[in-house]
Amino acid sequence: MPTPLFDIEGLQSALLAGRTVLTPNRRLARHIGDAWAQHCHRQGHEAWRQAPIQTIDTWLEQLWQTLEDCAYAACLTHSVVNSHAERLIWEQVIDNDPDKPATIDAPVFARLTQTTLQQLQRWQVPLREVANSGHEASQHFLRWQNQFAVTMDSKGLLTGAQSQALILHAFNEGILAKHESVLLVGFQTPPPPLSQHILAAAFTEVSYWTEAKAPGAQQLYTATSDTDEITAAAQWAFAQIQSSPEHNIGVVFPNLSSQRHRVDRIFRETFTPNYCLPNAPHDIPPFNLSAGISLADSPLAVSALSLLNLQHSPHPLQFYCQLLNDPFWGHADNEQITRAHCQLLLRKSRKPRPGTADFRYWMQQAEQACSATNLLSQGLQQVEEKRRRQPATATFRYWAEHFSADLDLLGWPGTRSLDSIEYQQLQLWFEILDELAHLDHAIDPVNVRQALAQLNRICRERIFQPEGVDSAVQVLGVLEAAGLHFDKLWLAEMHDNQWPQTPVFNPLLSVSLQRQYGMPKSSAETELGLAQQLLADFSGHCQHIVFSFAQRDGDSERQITHLLSDALPRFHRPEIPDGHPLLANLAKPQLEKLPVDQAPTLTASETIRGGSAILRDQARCPFNAFSVWRLGAEPLPEPEFGFSAIERGNAVHRSLELFWQACKDHGALISLDEVAQSALLRESIASCLALYKSQRPELFGPRYSELEAQRLQHLLTAWLKIERARKPFVVRALEQQVSFQLDQLDLSLRVDRVDQLADGSTVLIDYKTGGASITGFTAERPEEPQLLLYALAMDGSLAALCFGQISATKGIAIKGIGSQALVADGLTDLADAGLADNWPENLHLWRQRLSGLANDFCQGHAEMAVYSSTVADYQSYLFPLNRWFETLNVTRATVDEAAEADN
Repeated sequence: MPTPLFDIEGLQSALLAGRTVLTPNRRLARHIGDAWAQHCHRQGHEAWRQAPIQTIDTWLEQLWQTLEDCAYAACLTHSVVNSHAERLIWEQVIDNDPDKPATIDAPVFARLTQTTLQQLQRWQVPLREVANSGHEASQHFLRWQNQFAVTMDSKGLLTGAQSQALILHAFNEGILAKHESVLLVGFQTPPPPLSQHILAAAFTEVSYWTEAKAPGAQQLYTATSDTDEITAAAQWAFAQIQSSPEHNIGVVFPNLSSQRHRVDRIFRETFTPNYCLPNAPHDIPPFNLSAGISLADSPLAVSALSLLNLQHSPHPLQFYCQLLNDPFWGHADNEQITRAHCQLLLRKSRKPRPGTADFRYWMQQAEQACSATNLLSQGLQQVEEKRRRQPATATFRYWAEHFSADLDLLGWPGTRSLDSIEYQQLQLWFEILDELAHLDHAIDPVNVRQALAQLNRICRERIFQPEGVDSAVQVLGVLEAAGLHFDKLWLAEMHDNQWPQTPVFNPLLSVSLQRQYGMPKSSAETELGLAQQLLADFSGHCQHIVFSFAQRDGDSERQITHLLSDALPRFHRPEIPDGHPLLANLAKPQLEKLPVDQAPTLTASETIRGGSAILRDQARCPFNAFSVWRLGAEPLPEPEFGFSAIERGNAVHRSLELFWQACKDHGALISLDEVAQSALLRESIASCLALYKSQRPELFGPRYSELEAQRLQHLLTAWLKIERARKPFVVRALEQQVSFQLDQLDLSLRVDRVDQLADGSTVLIDYKTGGASITGFTAERPEEPQLLLYALAMDGSLAALCFGQISATKGIAIKGIGSQALVADGLTDLADAGLADNWPENLHLWRQRLSGLANDFCQGHAEMAVYSSTVADYQSYLFPLNRWFETLNVTRATVDEAAEADN
């Protein structure tokens, strides 16, 4: 058996005498029971009487059940409302109050008023004193409380405090028998006055158990930050348990609940550094962490709530993607390909917020495309048909059964076996549904959205703490650790903002009234006394204690609490010796480096479908070109609100194509006056947008259509002004498809526009809705090879290669190389651009360079070399594959090591 966390010696005589022991929390009660069991076992007993140890709340609940069993009058006419139902009644009362302030948020104030009434009843504060306090907010509370009391009485309901008052009355009447004595263990402050009165009525003798022990050895550790403090505590706990496995180690964080995830992560990284690897089992950690998580954040409940919320669409695309990756519904192990294909189809549908009908449709399409069974789409369809038949309003019990039936149809919680933690989550989920059904005591029937909102709220407020075997390392909050005994203890957050805590007043009650009755957190003196008592108990319940605090919280400085002496011996994190298990846990894995420069050569049977982008990618980064064009790596489409950049560019291309189909040449253009040109352009834009309207009706409403038409009209009018200033030309081809073979590559090219000049020469134009530059024409590795390939593929003499830059941000301009005298002002002569002064020689040079890129691609040259910074802008989705940034870090590290060696 593990060493108990409670010293039973001082309680032995009381437990042998059969005295009742009450504790403030379950953890302490359990550890006292474990210590008693071990004591009896050591005495040689094979069986022993269970000690009467329980929490005070459990004891009070048992008393109420006793009254129910003996048919006490109040139990026959009233029942105790649960916390969620009580808050629903408060919300209704506040919502229906015509005199409530306009800024009141009913759900928020329902929680506050519920807590306020509990405190008033348990501290036995007369309502007349609240009314006479003169506190303005109290008047609102009293008005709500009066209506709340009427509602509760009409429904035959009692609050928990009211049931305790009836227990007190039953003792005074002699209905409940009085016992000899009770021992209160672990109470840092006395129970509320109502509980004290019940104890006095229930027992002849009420006493508090205390133990006086000399403080153990003390040290102080000053951390640089909160993370450093948590890390030091984790490493200390790991080292302690490695050197003395039989010891009980405690680590206490006063704010454990608020930083639970960080504490859990750092302790796991220290104790089990491989826990986050894909093949690591989903196990309970080798330390006990007292702070649980909200059930709504647990994987199984997240899955159930997402499936139930599925019908209330639309949802963001990310919602459906997470649902498709959820293993807790359907036959996930057999449906991975189908689910992945459904996600791709959803993304390609370009809807940022698809509806449930879209999800069902694309699931059907994915199943057909993958030749899979239609179990997923069938389940979704059955839930939809069931939804159409559901009543407008119903009881919470009906909705609880309805939700369970929906989850069954969707195959929740999946077909694979649940592990221990998941099974515990499942059992708690069933308890939550039972709680939901009991809300019928509170309000009338509700609709499905209201019922689902309550289910979400109950899950958010229920804390899930996985149960497991007790560990020798306990990570606890202050109240959970109070009363427990450790061999060694680390007490964190010992700064002046935490010890002692500042008073926190209830805003609905006057401060003087709260102090008068000693209500919780109403007095600085009380908080100081509590802090001193806790420190004394912690120091006396361990052989060695390390206090710690972080010097900084962001930009704020902290000081050690005045309750500790700054002269305490300092704790220094020791150097970890070679061979120590902690050193192995913290060691970084050595990465294996594999050569990836050479890919398999392109074979005749391997078909590559693409155009100039193949050579563009090979010029920018050979490894990326191999990944995209041979491995098929492509980014997942990300739907956007409105037009994407690609769609905006396509709209410009299509509108100009339609315009020039009607206009034909430069002469026809300049013959149009401003009104006629604007009308033709408007007609071309309208024809272009008509296609988008049919594809995306949810986007193209009247207002958006008008805005997009105005944008295109403005941009293209500015571009046509440049076209008007050009020398005469005839448009010979628009969006012309051209096939071109370069070495082994069969490239499919599309020329945006081909113009013919009066002398028969040709001008090639490529529209750009971003920036455009002619520097690529002279580069060894041309990044924008479209125009160069077009020039090589076209017959006839060339006059110019031009970019038509049509951008709201980069400007409207024509850029290119060729003769200004023949084409337009603004072009750069060949020689001035750094090229030969004749086209044949340049064409030969471009063929050599582009052939070199094509040959490298076909031969499998795939080194991870970045020749253009645009890789980071346009191919960042490949970073997980090419690991460019890791390469940069390795390179910098190598350079730094070399520099140190030289020095």
